[in-house]
Amino acid sequence: MQDLNDYLAYHTKATAVYIGRLEQPKKPIQDTDNDRAHIDKNAPAHIRFSHADAQHQFLVDSISGPGKLTFQVFEDDKEETTAVQELDDEGNPLPQMQLNPGEVLPKHLIVGEVVREPKMHFFKVPRLGSYMAIRLEYKTCQFEEAFDQGVNDMLRVIELKKLQEEERVHYEKSLIDIKEQAEADGEVLKASDKKWEVIEPKPFLTRTVQLVCCLNTMG
Repeated sequence: MQDLNDYLAYHTKATAVYIGRLEQPKKPIQDTDNDRAHIDKNAPAHIRFSHADAQHQFLVDSISGPGKLTFQVFEDDKEETTAVQELDDEGNPLPQMQLNPGEVLPKHLIVGEVVREPKMHFFKVPRLGSYMAIRLEYKTCQFEEAFDQGVNDMLRVIELKKLQEEERVHYEKSLIDIKEQAEADGEVLKASDKKWEVIEPKPFLTRTVQLVCCLNTMG
């Protein structure tokens, strides 16, 4: 993720680039608590920034709570909106990005001038400039339930393959006996067309990780 952060910072020439993850707040715990005591399912999710460019490392581990402007990228659109032609400061139409057929841009928001946006959160002294937040998502299986399910499923596969192999051996031995009997009777035995089920593990259990990538361009 840091590589992505550095890549965007280098190629966009943005003043600041930082990435945060939508997650549940963690409760303080005691030495006697269990391994799930820190989970607070009733608390609203917040954004914890985990990666930043070299000049903005102070943002790492900082928190942005609900109600801030950036949270809008995590809100699913309830109804389709008509595309509006964006204009520059002089009223001229801005060039539109050309997308390939079927291509969809990730959910994002753009603020042309941050000091005019009342929901904008500033970690330091406000400065003139623009801001973009982009919603990113990926699937992960790096959590406890996925590990447990994967282990149990592999045990299932091993047991089924063992039973299938025993059945195959028994079936092949029975074919030998049948073939010998057919030859003794002067009959021609047809080739067996029995098909064996392919036993494979189930897909890994996954959950969606939701991120936001923020880019600031300050004057």
